[in-house]
Amino acid sequence: MRAFLIVAAATVALAAQEQAPRPSFKAGIGLVQLDVSVLDGRRQPIRGLQASDFTILEDGTPRPIRVFDAIELPPRPLERDAVGATDGVATVATNQIGDRDGRLVFILMDRTIALGQPSLAAKQIATAAVDALGPSDLAAIVTTGGNVPQTLTADRARLLRAIDQGDWTTIISPEQQEIVGKYDPFSDGRCLCGLCVLETVTNIAEAARDAPRRPKLLLFIGSSIIVQAGPRPMAADPGCDSRVRDARRKMMSVLSASHLTVHSIDPSGLVSAMPLGSGNGRPGGDAPVRRQQMLDNTIQMMSDHGSLEVLPELTGGRAITSTNKPELKVPEIFRETDAYYVLAYEPADAVRSARPRSIEVKVSRAGARVTTTRSAQPQAVNSRIATGERSPLDLALAGLLPDARVPLDMAAAAFAAATGTKAYVTVTLDAAAIGARDGQGGVDVALSVSDQRGRRVASVREGGLALRTGANVQTHVIVPPGDYELRAAIQARDTGVAASVFSQLAVASFADAPLSMSNLVMGTRENPDPPPDADAPDISVIASTQRTFPRSGIAWAFAQIYQGTQRTDAIQPVAIRTTVIGASRRTVREESASLGADSFTKRRAAVRIRLPLSVLSPGAYVLRVTVTQGPRTASRAAAFTVE
Repeated sequence: MRAFLIVAAATVALAAQEQAPRPSFKAGIGLVQLDVSVLDGRRQPIRGLQASDFTILEDGTPRPIRVFDAIELPPRPLERDAVGATDGVATVATNQIGDRDGRLVFILMDRTIALGQPSLAAKQIATAAVDALGPSDLAAIVTTGGNVPQTLTADRARLLRAIDQGDWTTIISPEQQEIVGKYDPFSDGRCLCGLCVLETVTNIAEAARDAPRRPKLLLFIGSSIIVQAGPRPMAADPGCDSRVRDARRKMMSVLSASHLTVHSIDPSGLVSAMPLGSGNGRPGGDAPVRRQQMLDNTIQMMSDHGSLEVLPELTGGRAITSTNKPELKVPEIFRETDAYYVLAYEPADAVRSARPRSIEVKVSRAGARVTTTRSAQPQAVNSRIATGERSPLDLALAGLLPDARVPLDMAAAAFAAATGTKAYVTVTLDAAAIGARDGQGGVDVALSVSDQRGRRVASVREGGLALRTGANVQTHVIVPPGDYELRAAIQARDTGVAASVFSQLAVASFADAPLSMSNLVMGTRENPDPPPDADAPDISVIASTQRTFPRSGIAWAFAQIYQGTQRTDAIQPVAIRTTVIGASRRTVREESASLGADSFTKRRAAVRIRLPLSVLSPGAYVLRVTVTQGPRTASRAAAFTVE
């Protein structure tokens, strides 16, 4: 028997959504879309430009500008205003990250970060970048070893945990835990010839290329980068010169097509060129040897700093070296993209062909510095094919960013499994754009769940799933408590069209916690069916990715409350509060109720909430449900919109 609480909805306005909505920018079929940064001599964005101030040259020939938009990013809310405004608010994950204004920020922690003060400084630089994020910015933590400790997210807490927990140093002796010498990427078997660095930058640029509306920043945090191999003894050279040259060419080609601005930041600080440990501890030492070591150190330091300038010079970024406070420069980097422009032009071809083309953007302002995409090579939608044994689903799951050539939304919610101590995660995918048709074989779905270290915890693959409630596809995965990245990919069997979407999900310890809640599930239809299997929770709402509802419509939210599914202490009554907060965090309405001990079956109880759509003005809201039991509190929230 279900125990339901039906109350008026509680809402709180999202700080990021209180901004006036910007009209959706769609370049249109056959148009090439560009994000353009225009800086003055002090590297400040030039505002107030019009379409007539710009000239776009394709292969040297002027092309007409068909769409123009000037973007002004909102400042980050003051901390006193931001606290509690969006914390824990669940939204539907989407792979269409380029549809909103805001930066994409990739914080790349390089393997040249040394132990000690440089490692601390590197974390301070990365933390400063997270602190500088605007309301609609997304950031990711990436390493040059290919690991992604945190994929793109707006959740600052997740980013800071990834930074704090990461060990970015590789130059240590496992026995003595001390620096054993200067890092030599040519001798590191995990990064042959230093190629892993170039390949990581290439992968980031390729992933970011399909989000043309957003400024894209890469903060390379490290002490040097291999951009050319140079001569090496034949016996010790595994062909690095040609390998590095080929990797460099590919990287620069992809960078020119992505408008990824690279900023190099050296965490080493002011470094003395004096040789360490020379002279066997004697004050004088061997003067000629010391002078030679000092010269060698100076040459090496200049070479390292020079290598850090290559990518910023190529992409219009900064190289920050020889400072003990490099983190103080990070806000200046972000201010460069506070304002920018989005243009779309009509290419010379009547229909966009696959041929590459050069792009140059000029602006009628003296001394202005313009950076944008410098080349374009259009790609057909879903042109990705399986390589070797990797299926389209595997490829869609494996990228740094989701495969977004077809829109895909996902809503995920963690419940206590009906048996055992693990969690049952329901996953709802909106497959409307996939093009699958009922009775045509359905869709194939793959899920991958990884922890914050990138280790796979669980995976699911299902074939021939039927569409439910319009274009929604339902699946699930069972995982232990933890903080995870959830990746989902879907492919229509009849059309072969595929897409993927990524999200983060924190799974509480429902078995042990004295008081906890599932995530909120939202939908427009009640669910008359029993649970599909023995582990599934009894959810009375058909989950949907829909979060925009008409005032005349009906929508529900559902959650379960737990008092430790594996505990044996006495069940206690709980109080439930829903609060309505509208624009500018103004309280609209509030309602309270309670659940007695007899409402809990197997230490579980359920609440179902009907959203009061008819009494809400059009706009963005958040439904927040708070459960209390003495000093204990559990709370969940989810965003929705009334139209």
